[in-house]
Amino acid sequence: MSLTSRRLRRSAIVPRRRTVRRLTAQLAALAAAFGLLAAGPAAPRAAAAEQCANGYVAITFDDGPTAMTPDYVQALHDAGWVRATFFLTGAHAQEYPQYVDLLAQNGHWIANHSYSHPFLDELGEPDLFNELLGTNQILLAQTGTAPTLFRPPYGRTNAQVRQDATTLGMTEVLWTADSFDYNGVSAQEIADNALQVQSGGIILLHEGYATTLAAIPLIVNGLAERGLCAGKIVPTDTPVEAWPGTTYYATAAHW
Repeated sequence: MSLTSRRLRRSAIVPRRRTVRRLTAQLAALAAAFGLLAAGPAAPRAAAAEQCANGYVAITFDDGPTAMTPDYVQALHDAGWVRATFFLTGAHAQEYPQYVDLLAQNGHWIANHSYSHPFLDELGEPDLFNELLGTNQILLAQTGTAPTLFRPPYGRTNAQVRQDATTLGMTEVLWTADSFDYNGVSAQEIADNALQVQSGGIILLHEGYATTLAAIPLIVNGLAERGLCAGKIVPTDTPVEAWPGTTYYATAAHW
């Protein structure tokens, strides 16, 4: 092989080696960066666990969706990406289907609150069953998921109401802390009432009130000061007393 040929061959090899070295360095840098990204969330997760050291409570809203649903979703987002459970009526879900979608898209739990918000314990069959079934069918059609949680309007329940909910695959959910937001009290009073909740408990709030909307950050901050976080409602075998003589089987846990 001539000297010229050797030089040409060497000149072809050297750039390839340099290219390989560059690619190797770039891959190493990417790997390091990926490692940092992968490790990044560990600190927030640890911080979140510390913030929730004293447990979880469920923040719930009845009677929606309403024209104010987007404001509630925004307030929960602004309070720290907080997720809540929304007990929706079938009639309102038909009126505001876009807000049912909004709730689902933002990770909130959608539950059954009857179709027309009657005193269920005064209804006979099949009207009682159809109140629950109709709402389930509406929410299933809108979200692709049938509700697994149910709350009777006004907390008015009896053995038949619970049996119909169970037949439809739903757990009846009442509450342990009533915010009394429907009584025209101030945002601070709503928050003070809600913050009587204990770990594992469930807070009753409602959609459609400006005062309740203003109370959301107060409640979230008040829970955080006690080492409590907003959680998901799950069934439990242990009875929970809502008020004297009335129990249900649900508690708040990590999402």
